Amino acid sequence: MKKLFISLLIIMLVANLAACTTPAPAPQPEEGLKVALLIPFRGDQSYFDVTANGMALIEQEIEGAQTTIIEMGRDQSRWENFFLDAAEGDFDIIIGGNWEASPTFESVIEQFPDQKFINFDWDVPPSFENTYGMFYKANELGFLTGLVAGLVTQTDLEFSDPSKNIIGAIGGMEFAGINDFLYGYIQGAQAVNPDVKVFIAYANDFGDPAKGKEIALNQYANGADIIFHAAGGTGNGLFDAAVDAERYALGVDADQALLFANDPVKQSKILTSGTKNVDLAILQAIERHLEGTLPYGELEILGIAENGVGLARNDIFNALPQEIIDTVNEFEQKVINGEIEVRSALTLSTEEWDAIKESVQP
Repeated sequence: MKKLFISLLIIMLVANLAACTTPAPAPQPEEGLKVALLIPFRGDQSYFDVTANGMALIEQEIEGAQTTIIEMGRDQSRWENFFLDAAEGDFDIIIGGNWEASPTFESVIEQFPDQKFINFDWDVPPSFENTYGMFYKANELGFLTGLVAGLVTQTDLEFSDPSKNIIGAIGGMEFAGINDFLYGYIQGAQAVNPDVKVFIAYANDFGDPAKGKEIALNQYANGADIIFHAAGGTGNGLFDAAVDAERYALGVDADQALLFANDPVKQSKILTSGTKNVDLAILQAIERHLEGTLPYGELEILGIAENGVGLARNDIFNALPQEIIDTVNEFEQKVINGEIEVRSALTLSTEEWDAIKESVQP
């Protein structure tokens, strides 16, 4: 009996030892991931709406994910409270950013070292190991739209006049981030049309369509065949002007022709849009977070090669002469291959930028 007891005791000890040394199960993918996005508002029909679409993509592509969009409003003095409330909530990841909100966002991030954050659009490397940053090559987006503009103005289309060889651009405000779009636009146009001239103007507002229309009508009246905008809601006035002047336009951030599905005349004037694929970038970041490969503490800059920016290749664009499409494709590939380096306005002095603008004025 004693021997039986000792044998049973040995078996129990071995079993307990085996249980203690069995490797722990590998971490399982997170379920019911809760993600919050904080933006000033929706309804701009470009930048913030594209960003908000990232939440829809997350819910579509990631099973069980729960997303919340928090609109903070235009009063920047209240933004810190919105970020604090989100950080004190039960979200797994909090997403915020852009040049206006990022300083406030980062001041809150510093207070919550155990929370994961993503900055969806900021050109400053994250200061904290719990934050991943994304930025987009606006110069490459502008380059693509410039290719189209430079080709259209030297092609005998229904609403272009090759004898003038003039294009235009409207910025919301004059600062480096907007100038990066416009500098890329100039470079793209000159790459395919070295003698092209470019009107550059600023509305000093991102939400004034009437001002956008006024500037656009002036540029069209002075010979511009096609105008690109980097002006948010102000740019919607450009599309009205394109109809009135019977000229062409280029959108920004999203496929802006989709805004006018019920107005085929206006839609037909928007030959394409330079897209800033914030929504896709947000989805990809969340997927990489779940895989454990998202490089927190780092900033990644996304251009054409990374699908961070591109062109809206819709039916309107595809109806352009094939030689235009082929040339756009050729030069886009040259950027991807590194054969062409699109320079950035972010490193230019005020004097250098002024000289560039002056050199292309009609």
